[in-house]
Amino acid sequence: MAEDKEIIKQALMKRAIGYDYEEKEVTADKAGKPQKVKVIHKHLPPDMSAIKEVLKEMIKGRWQ
Repeated sequence: MAEDKEIIKQALMKRAIGYDYEEKEVTADKAGKPQKVKVIHKHLPPDMSAIKEVLKEMIKGRWQ
């Protein structure tokens, strides 16, 4: 249970500060065989709702 809370806390914090991630785009030929894999770098900006939740928890003293 404590591990689950820590995972949720870290996920919320990650969403609050934003993060970079990679997406793969696969191009296939007419037969459906993969021909080319393109790696796309993307950025997910901070989410205001997540920021508010993190701040609430910090103010309550639950998070440091």
